[in-house]
Parts: sequence; structure tokens; C-alpha cells
Amino acid sequence: IARWMRDRGCRDEIQVCTKVSSGNSPANIRKQVQASLERLMIDQIDIYMLHSPDDEVPIAEALGALDEQVNAGHIKTIGCSNHSVAQLQEGLNISREKGYPRFEIVEPPYNLGDRSAEPELLPLCQREEIATLTYSPLAAGFLSGKYERTEERHNFPKGTRFDISPAHADVYFNDRNFRVLERLREKASEMDEPMVYLAMAWVIAVMLPPMAIF
Repeated sequence: IARWMRDRGCRDEIQVCTKVSSGNSPANIRKQVQASLERLMIDQIDIYMLHSPDDEVPIAEALGALDEQVNAGHIKTIGCSNHSVAQLQEGLNISREKGYPRFEIVEPPYNLGDRSAEPELLPLCQREEIATLTYSPLAAGFLSGKYERTEERHNFPKGTRFDISPAHADVYFNDRNFRVLERLREKASEMDEPMVYLAMAWVIAVMLPPMAIF
């Protein structure tokens, strides 16, 4: 990516988003921000996200470290991924109290098989005008239709997402989602479109502004 941007001279036309996923301690955030800047050969990261909460690091400490990086000009905007409503709200409260930059972008999983963000998280983001950048629109490949209801948990097709990360099966392998899958399959056949196309189109249609930006 760094060489691609450099060779084309297009850095100003691109928003770079990356994350810290190896722990949210201030020392690690400083280390990982610097490493990302060096690898990407840029002076500032447009969007920097906490990949997930860190039970060993108070969110106030992580936000303090991110504030330091914003003030240093290394980060423009901060966000978080895989945070619950309570964790996001706590972060917003701390940012208000301490004058830290707040989470401006939130990244939850969202698809036809996992709509857990709908009741509370998405409304909170809408009220607070926080951009929502969802992930896993194909439910880790579940919505492609290549997994059978009777498939043994230890016998997923080799190299598939469920083979590599079998814990996803605990999220998506249930009666409700297989019913959704069959309705998706029927609709795809009726429209003569790939199942993955319809699954992704559904997410895009639901997440259009003002709910989110891309």
C-alpha cells in the first residue's frame, strides 16, 4: 500500500485507516502508531482505531494515549471496533470530561445473520453523529451458502473462514440464521443474482446516510 501510494502520488486522495490490535496500553499504542507510520510511509494516519476493548487497560488510559498521538499530528481521527454500547458510551463520557478527542467512527459486525448492533449501538451512533463502518457483511462467509446445516463443526471445508476461525460457527450456526439463509437463497434464485451480492446489497441499503458514512 505504501509503495502503491508513493508510486502514484495519490496520498492526498486516500483516507488511510488502520488499527491497534495487540493491546491498548499507552506504550503499545505509541509503538504501533509509529510502526504504522513507518510501514505506510506517511506522516499522519487519517483514522486510527482500537480493534477491540482491552480488559487490562482502562479506556481512559487508551484515550489519553490516542489524545497524545492526535496532538502530535500522528493521527487525525480515532475510532473503535467491537466495542459494546456501554464501552462506547464510557469512552464518549471520558472524552467529554477530559477534553480528549472522541471516537468518531465505530466498526461493529453487521449482516443478515448478526443484527445485534440494531437495538442500541446504531441508535447511539446516530444520536451522537458517529460514523458507522460495519464489517463482515457476508457473516464470515456463512451467507455465501457454502455451509450446510448438518455440517460437522470440525469438518468445515479446508481454507474457509470457518475452518480458520471455527468460533464463528457459534455466532452464525443456529436455526434462525439457516432460515435466513434459505430465504436469501430463494431470493437470489428469483432475481438471478449471487447470494453474496444480495447479502452485501442489504447491508449497504440499511447503512446508507444518515446512519453511516463510507
